[in-house]
Amino acid sequence: MSNSNNNSNHSTSNEIPQFVVIRDQVHSTYKHPIVHYVFEDEPFPEIPKDNLIMVDMDEQAQLDQVESYSPHFQVTNCRLDHNSTVYDQFEGDHDGSGFMTIEGVSAPRAYVFFCCY
Repeated sequence: MSNSNNNSNHSTSNEIPQFVVIRDQVHSTYKHPIVHYVFEDEPFPEIPKDNLIMVDMDEQAQLDQVESYSPHFQVTNCRLDHNSTVYDQFEGDHDGSGFMTIEGVSAPRAYVFFCCY
């Protein structure tokens, strides 16, 4: 299952996001995912698709498309912020790297039992 994102915010920096958070709108929870950076000339790693959210970015590090392959989580919005207040909690200067928030809705796993007679 996939969901293309048409509501992307364009970044003003050519930096790839260094911080990514997933917000589940159903449970009002946040998760910090394992992030794999795959560049155009690299092979795609073997990752189970049922836990995969793929973010495509163009050459200017602007969001192009966001797809969720998970039947348990669908993306509703994705945004980049290169001036996030998240950086205020860290010591030192901000290097301009981006902060990405992926929002979506989760669905409980459903189990189906067939009784055959």
